Amino acid sequence: MLEDTPLCGAIRSERGENVDRLLEALVKLLQAEGLCVSGVVQRRAEYGDTCCADMGLELISSGETIEISQALGRGSQGCRLDPRSLADITARLQTEIDLKPDLLVLNRFGKGEQDGQGFRQLIGKAMELSIPVLTVVREPYLEAWRSFAGELAVDLPADLDTTVAWCLTVSGKPAAVAANG
Repeated sequence: MLEDTPLCGAIRSERGENVDRLLEALVKLLQAEGLCVSGVVQRRAEYGDTCCADMGLELISSGETIEISQALGRGSQGCRLDPRSLADITARLQTEIDLKPDLLVLNRFGKGEQDGQGFRQLIGKAMELSIPVLTVVREPYLEAWRSFAGELAVDLPADLDTTVAWCLTVSGKPAAVAANG
């Protein structure tokens, strides 16, 4: 990692913008460059008889998708995020970052993280271990992200080339692209 490169990157995203496909493409490109990437990308199911699509998180290391939505019943107004599933994923990722991957990719920094839960402690541990972290942040959570990550973070556009370049730089692997390109 270069000394002046922020350790965390946050892709700024607007509601409805499909950053999940961007993260999926990014992970494939980075793995093709030889980087060890840990973390999760989001998967959405088709809309069923509820107002929201079911969601799952795919573990990058294994390809396993873990459902993170819980059925609350028709007309429910509560949050559908299943805290037990998220805790299971977080525990698995804690073990993975102990192996010091080149990059930790997390699908979102959102309400849970803003409130001190979700992946917040995982991000903190990765930062303590000097493992670069890439996540997605929407406008409502941007202030909480900046307060949490401070000067260790940089905002990134929802652009594959720019994000790949940052990931390679922060992981200390930019020479791989030049050597193979």
